[in-house]
Amino acid sequence: MHVKKNELVLERNAVANQLFFIKKGCLRLYYINEDGNISTRFMAFENTFLTSIVSFISREPSPEYIQAVENSELLVISNSDFVHLRNTIPAWDNIYIYILEYGLTVINSKLSSLLTQNATERYLSLLKNNPELIQRLSNSNLAAYLNITPETLSRLKSQI
Repeated sequence: MHVKKNELVLERNAVANQLFFIKKGCLRLYYINEDGNISTRFMAFENTFLTSIVSFISREPSPEYIQAVENSELLVISNSDFVHLRNTIPAWDNIYIYILEYGLTVINSKLSSLLTQNATERYLSLLKNNPELIQRLSNSNLAAYLNITPETLSRLKSQI
């Protein structure tokens, strides 16, 4: 599947029927709260799986969006095909376990940084551990990912 920059591949309140593997490009998983503020939960780059995992598993509507941040090339598998593979190829569960473990690790790391680090520490950590995010993302996407305002991000960049 080829998607253009800013194209949505999952809308809020839709059931996540697809699991994406990013061959090229970047997707972001984000929320929009009642005040219209955007919070980015995850940015996924090449060689990463992405979906709204709770919706994909539960078959309930997703509270989040998935959008292409760059023109992207994705490999896509439907939920029904994924379940079929799990039921017919026992080794397919290894992929499922990998996706779940990776997702849990990412969520835990993000939550930990939000609870234990201030904005400056989160930015410095990102600069050290994931400099490609800073290079590839717009300031608004980067600020949403760090859970800070674009103004705070600009101030941090000018100070460092």
